[in-house]
Amino acid sequence: MGEATAQDRAEDARARRQARRTAMAEFRPRRTALLAGTGLLLAVAGGGVTAQILSALVGAPVRIVPIGPVRDALRRVAWHDPAVLAVAGAVAVTGAALLLALLPGRPRREPLRGADALLAGGVTRRDLRRALAEAARDVAGIDRARVRLRGRWHRRRVVVRAATRYRNPGNTADLVREAVRVRLDGFDLMRPRRVEVRLTWRDD
Repeated sequence: MGEATAQDRAEDARARRQARRTAMAEFRPRRTALLAGTGLLLAVAGGGVTAQILSALVGAPVRIVPIGPVRDALRRVAWHDPAVLAVAGAVAVTGAALLLALLPGRPRREPLRGADALLAGGVTRRDLRRALAEAARDVAGIDRARVRLRGRWHRRRVVVRAATRYRNPGNTADLVREAVRVRLDGFDLMRPRRVEVRLTWRDD
């Protein structure tokens, strides 16, 4: 019985990890335009170089890029020339774009927990902010509430800016924090967030 229970827990943990990977892969934004533009540029450049090399090997060179004038121009320029610096800057920008394409972007949705590795559930960040703001406004004495989702890779948090009509708010901030926390736990997000409340009140 104990071995079967331990095995079930291990299988459940594996299923949850797979579900997490599925959700993160599904909701991670695709940098389609950047990747397509970079791929097209590399394909054109690589194709031109290949065509020029192969044509030279068969004895009928295609002068896509005039080698002689380019070589002579490179011999006449120095490293600090504006043209060289401009080309170097363009290469640096291209390299930065390639690195940017490799970095994970902000997910379009907040993934939800799940044990099914084939299913991925999520809630839009806008809907999540709206629901949490409504939970904050449901607290007695709260007139306005606005929610922001902060943090990406670490220190993920929900920042609640609320205003109350009370002159002496007492534990109102704690009540707002608890209400938002309960609503947040109801979503069962895959990546937990802590709640910060910034409360303003009447001082007249």
